[in-house]
Amino acid sequence: MSFKDREHTRNIENTDTVKKLRDINQRDMQENTGMWDRDNESNKETYDRENMNGGNERPNYEEGRKTTKEKNKTGHIFLNLYAVLATIVAVVGIALCVRLYSENDSVGSDNQNTFSEIGATKGVGGSGGISENEYSVEEMKEIIRDYMENNKGTLEMLRELFPEDIVVYHTNRYMFIPVIEDLEKNDIDNEKIEKLDDGEIVYVENGEIVSHKGIDISKYQGDIDWKKVADSGVEFAMIRVAYRGYGTGEIVEDEKAKDNILGALDAGIKVGVYFFSQAITKEEAIEEANFTIDIIKKYNITYPVVFDTETTLSNTERAKDLTVDERTQIAIAFCEQIKKEGYTPVIYANLKWFAMSLDMSKLEDYEKWFAGYNDELYFPYKISMWQYAESGKIDGITGTVDMNISFKDWSEKTVEE
Repeated sequence: MSFKDREHTRNIENTDTVKKLRDINQRDMQENTGMWDRDNESNKETYDRENMNGGNERPNYEEGRKTTKEKNKTGHIFLNLYAVLATIVAVVGIALCVRLYSENDSVGSDNQNTFSEIGATKGVGGSGGISENEYSVEEMKEIIRDYMENNKGTLEMLRELFPEDIVVYHTNRYMFIPVIEDLEKNDIDNEKIEKLDDGEIVYVENGEIVSHKGIDISKYQGDIDWKKVADSGVEFAMIRVAYRGYGTGEIVEDEKAKDNILGALDAGIKVGVYFFSQAITKEEAIEEANFTIDIIKKYNITYPVVFDTETTLSNTERAKDLTVDERTQIAIAFCEQIKKEGYTPVIYANLKWFAMSLDMSKLEDYEKWFAGYNDELYFPYKISMWQYAESGKIDGITGTVDMNISFKDWSEKTVEE
């Protein structure tokens, strides 16, 4: 049985050393079950004007966060044990597959002990690794040994071994989501991504930084000294203009939106905006787009207008039961309305959301803003912006801020004159 014949969405299970793998799986758990802390900083933003006292009082987000963690503490202990076992199973399962493949009599002598289906590149869709190569049995074993000995993590290992899939950890199992071959691929070379001493990430070609430094903000950054922000090298700011409540469905303008837009522009920083959506129909998506346009039309917005789609992790979230097709059509409705007004629409999401909650085959016409908090980029499809951190520090902003780089300068053509 070849790897190509395997079931793509399955639970990997088996057995080996618990002690060595505990730290590895803890990292996997943080990446895949810690979305409250990592993937959705803006979750707290949707708590405004929700279900308490008719929508007039804001619940204590930090208290809610603490309560949620306390509730899940016991569950996470069992989940960690499960993840350890799953890792052991994964390693043994892969080793068995390697052995079965190498012993398969149907494999021709020219291809004995190789895996042509696995070749491709290190990092899904990237160009920083093995190119159109084949892994021999010994190479496969060496990869597994390297990841286990150097505490790199099961998820990272599986992602290198299966570049033809998007590999995520979801609902207590590893998921393998086939990469759609016909879509335009990510051409960003991880070897050209550099992390500076202050944590800033840049993209370098021929010894020069070719990426553009940016931040995204909302009212939660408070009063901002935009002159200091500009002096720190920030070239663009993505500013939240509004959101739709996850429970009430009410559209709420970010109280700092206009001040932030004016402050950034006055400091010479290029501005784009985003709307945190909880639309459940195409009509609501169009309403969100029109609300956004009404706010920004008097300003010189030269960066994209973004449809921010993600979960709030709430059981009462109004959009949680949308199908993949419904959510995709809602995103398209927003983007088309934005495009109609001459702006460039962009869709924002993280790895799981793009891979599991949206139909990427229908979103090829729109550029993507990807959220992924690692030093390397793991995403198969073409993106234009990357939110790489949620805890950056920028002079002029109290507390932390989301950090971004753009792989293009949008300012020449975002609004059609």
